[in-house]
Amino acid sequence: MIKEKICIARVDRMGDMLLTLPVIKTLKIQRNNAEIHVIASKTNSKVLKNINYIDKVIVVNSNIHSLFNEIIILRKNYYSSFFNFSPNLKSLLLCLLCKSKKKFSLIFLSRYKKNFSKIFFRFIAFVFFDKNHIIDRLQRLKSNLELHQTKMMFELINKSGFKPLNKKERIEIALPKNKISFKAKKTILIHIPDKWINLFYSEEDLIQLISNLVKKNYLVLLTTDYSTKNKFKKIFRLYKTILNNDLNKISKIKEKVIILDKFNYDSWLNAIYSSDIIITPECGCSHISAACGTLVNIIYDPNNFPEAIIKEYAPWNSKYNKFLFNEENLNSKLIDAI
Repeated sequence: MIKEKICIARVDRMGDMLLTLPVIKTLKIQRNNAEIHVIASKTNSKVLKNINYIDKVIVVNSNIHSLFNEIIILRKNYYSSFFNFSPNLKSLLLCLLCKSKKKFSLIFLSRYKKNFSKIFFRFIAFVFFDKNHIIDRLQRLKSNLELHQTKMMFELINKSGFKPLNKKERIEIALPKNKISFKAKKTILIHIPDKWINLFYSEEDLIQLISNLVKKNYLVLLTTDYSTKNKFKKIFRLYKTILNNDLNKISKIKEKVIILDKFNYDSWLNAIYSSDIIITPECGCSHISAACGTLVNIIYDPNNFPEAIIKEYAPWNSKYNKFLFNEENLNSKLIDAI
């Protein structure tokens, strides 16, 4: 008897993959004899390391140029079901050209205005796929209906003829075996992508937040991404920087503020897992924190439909606090939430 194989395509960002994991885990529990393959991008494949409910990870490039070779690799497998959860063209084409008995796609329409968005995607999916779940985000927002990415993925699975799935699973990833031991009464990790700098908040505001945390005798860890160094010139002059290879020195450093720069995924995960509170703009860090079981304070951009973003991308089945960058006394509110 040929073993059932199910493939899930999630070729986008880290946060999107993390929000997909509860669906994959629940699917594996229900079809425990099936092989679960996941198509991932180089960016989000990092979170799939050592996850026992995923049997195979197929990593693809984010660009369209490598498509031909990736299709050849993909077509070596024959799937009983293929689920496309990503909103990009490459993911749709991989789903279209793979070998699968049944194909299903999730399609999100624009949340900003009523138009003919994703018309090409909808046409391809209508002609070649067995079932599609088209999410009119604008209408759902106006009608105050469910919109969360994870719930929408569950809905597509259920529409595809599978037994309804349990939606209670949390985000589960392979966590570090041990936490870093800090001597401070609390360790606050602030993730500092360039989203901190906007019309309502400046580098000086962030420095003041850090200073106020230090006055309360907290240890402050600042983690970076590719966008950080160009935006935070003063912060890099003010505070001590350590690199990934020096991770084991963190607990011995006497400074109250440490920049953790150019950390790889595993080291970054360990820092988040070892901290008491996370403060971050809305990004993948909030979902990593949820997977670690670490309370996260998320700050949303008031100019980018924050209520819509919260409804669609809030941490799944986890506690979090939400703030807006234009709130009065934001720094005080962030500290009070600690």
